[in-house]
Amino acid sequence: MPELKSRGAGKVALVTGAASGIGRATALRFLEAGYRVAALDRDAEGLESFAGESPDAERTLTLVADLMDEEKTGEALDRALGWKDRLDAVINVAGISLPEEFSDFSREDWVPLIQTNLRGVFVVCQTTAPALARSGEGAIVNVSSILARVADPTLIAYGATKGGVSAMTRALAMKLAPEVRVNAVCPGDVATPGLETWIAGHPDPVGVRKQIEDSYPLRRICTPEDVAQAILFLAGPAARMITGQELVLDGGLTVKVY
Repeated sequence: MPELKSRGAGKVALVTGAASGIGRATALRFLEAGYRVAALDRDAEGLESFAGESPDAERTLTLVADLMDEEKTGEALDRALGWKDRLDAVINVAGISLPEEFSDFSREDWVPLIQTNLRGVFVVCQTTAPALARSGEGAIVNVSSILARVADPTLIAYGATKGGVSAMTRALAMKLAPEVRVNAVCPGDVATPGLETWIAGHPDPVGVRKQIEDSYPLRRICTPEDVAQAILFLAGPAARMITGQELVLDGGLTVKVY
C-alpha cells in the first residue's frame, strides 16, 4: 500500500460522475494511490456518501454540478482548478443512457445524451487542458464504451455519443501532445448500480445474469473496480508512452466470432 500511495503523492485528479459506479470506484482508487481528488457529480447525496467513504477528507473535494448546466459546471471546474492550484489527471466518467426505440426516439431525447456524454466531456477537457499542460505529466482518460466499436441496435444514440468520445480522444491526443496524454477505456457491461437494478427487475434475474456472463469469454461481468484500475494505469507514469488509444475492457466479447 505505501508503494501504491506514492504513485499519486502531491498530485490532483478530477473525476466526473464520481457519486456512483465507475466514477466512484475511480475516485476511491485514486485516493488510495495518494492523489488528492476533486469529485464532481450532479447527485449531491451520492457525493456526500462518497465523501464519507473517502479514506482522507483533506484530500477530497466534492463538487455538485450537472454537465448540462454550463454555468454550474464552469463554477465547479474553477473550484477544482483553484483547490490545490494544480491538476494532473482528468477522468471523464459522467454519462447517461436512455431507453431507446428507434421508431419513436424523439429529437429532444438526443439533447441530454449529447450535452452530457459528448459536449460535457469536451467542456471539461477544454477547461482543464491548460492546467494539465502545466503539470508536466498531465493525463486525460475518457470513459467510452465497446459501443464505440461494435453495434447494439437498441442503443443507437448512446452508441453514437460514445463513438464521438472515442473520436474526440484521438483528436485531443494529437492536439494536446506532447504536454498531455489522452486515452479512453471502452468497457462492456459493468456491474454498476444501474445494471444491477435492471437485472434485479427482470422476471428471471438469475437467468439473465448468467446469460450476460456467458456472453463473455471470461464468463464474468466487469466491475467498476476493474475499470478504475485500468484508468489509474492510463493516467500514471507506467503509461507514459500511451496516447490516443482505447483500452477495451470486455472480457474478450468483441474479439469472438460466435
